[in-house]
Amino acid sequence: MESKWKSWWEKVTPLPLFQLPEAPRYRLQRAPLVQAIAQVRYPIIARLESLSGIAPLQDALREDFPYMEQEMAQEVSLVVGPAGPAAGASEASITWKLTNDSGTQIVVGAGSASLSAGASYTTVEAFAADFERMLNALISVGVPRCDRLGVRYLSVAEDLPGEDRSWRRWFKPELLGWAGSEIIADGVLETSINQVMLRQPPTGDLSGPPADIQATVRHGAVPGQTQVPSIPPLHIAVPSYLIDLDVYSVGHQRFQPASILEQFELFHQQIDRFFFWSLTDEGAKHFGMVNDT
Repeated sequence: MESKWKSWWEKVTPLPLFQLPEAPRYRLQRAPLVQAIAQVRYPIIARLESLSGIAPLQDALREDFPYMEQEMAQEVSLVVGPAGPAAGASEASITWKLTNDSGTQIVVGAGSASLSAGASYTTVEAFAADFERMLNALISVGVPRCDRLGVRYLSVAEDLPGEDRSWRRWFKPELLGWAGSEIIADGVLETSINQVMLRQPPTGDLSGPPADIQATVRHGAVPGQTQVPSIPPLHIAVPSYLIDLDVYSVGHQRFQPASILEQFELFHQQIDRFFFWSLTDEGAKHFGMVNDT
C-alpha cells in the first residue's frame, strides 16, 4: 500500500522555470555571491525550542558544527537605505545557531532549519554535503515531513570607487531595464528594485496535496546602508546591484534526505542558469570567470 506521505516529487516531472540552456561548469575568482541558503520547513516540533530537545540534534552535528548558541529570531522586511529597522517585526521565536570555524552555520527552530554560507562558500558540492548532514540530523530527531524546500543565492556587485553604476557593464540590458540605460543622468539613481514571481504548477497525476515549484527573483540598484532579510541578515554598506534568486517548492513530502537533495540540485541548476545568462562578457571578465572542465 502506498504511503500517504509518498513524495509528490516522485509523481511529477517539473519543467524548467527559465528557458535557458544549462550553464557550463565554471567558477568566479571574484564572485559577487555573498550568501547561499538552503532551508526546509516542517510541522512544528515544540521540543526543538528547548535545550534538552535540541541536544540530540547538536550531538548529531557536533563533529562538523561544534559550536552552538541560542538566538531570538524575528522576521523583518527589506529596508532600503539608512531608514533604520523595519517597523512591525513579527513575534520573536527561539532558534539555535550551530557554527564551525569556517563560518558556515545552521539555524534550527521548531518549524524550520536553514544552512547558510557567506565567505565560507566554496563549491556547490561542499555546500550540498553540509546540507545533507543537516537533513540527516533532522531525520534522526524525528522530523516526519517537509512542507517547503527553498534554495536561495544572493549576489551583490558593488560600484567601483568613483564610478556611478559600474554594474551597467556587467549585467545584460534585459535584466537591468531602463534604470540601467543612458536615459538616467549619472549620480541621480537612488533605488531600483524589481521583483518577479514565477510559478510552475505540477504536471502528471497528483493525488496528494497540491505542490508548486516557485521562484522569486529580486534584482536592482540599492543604496548604501541597505538591510536585506536573510540568515543572517545582510548589510549592504555601499551602492550596489543586488541579485536575489530564490527557488522553492510548496507541498508536503516525506522527509527523505536523498529526494530533498535531488530537488536541491535541480533548484540550484535553475539559479545557476539564470546568473550565468545575466552576465555580459565584460561582467564575466570582471568577476574572473574560469571554465571548469
